[in-house]
Amino acid sequence: MTDEKTTFNLRVDKNLVEQFKKAAKENNRTASQLLRDCMIDYVKKNRQGDMFGK
Repeated sequence: MTDEKTTFNLRVDKNLVEQFKKAAKENNRTASQLLRDCMIDYVKKNRQGDMFGK
């Protein structure tokens, strides 16, 4: 995995974001951690080869 980082912006219903953050906190996670995990899982399931390659 590379150490290079970027910011990913998206529009989401405000209530959904607040509920998501609350659920994450109740499970000792941050929303960012959970979204990264979801993105990694999705890429692993839907791409072949090195997921962090170019």
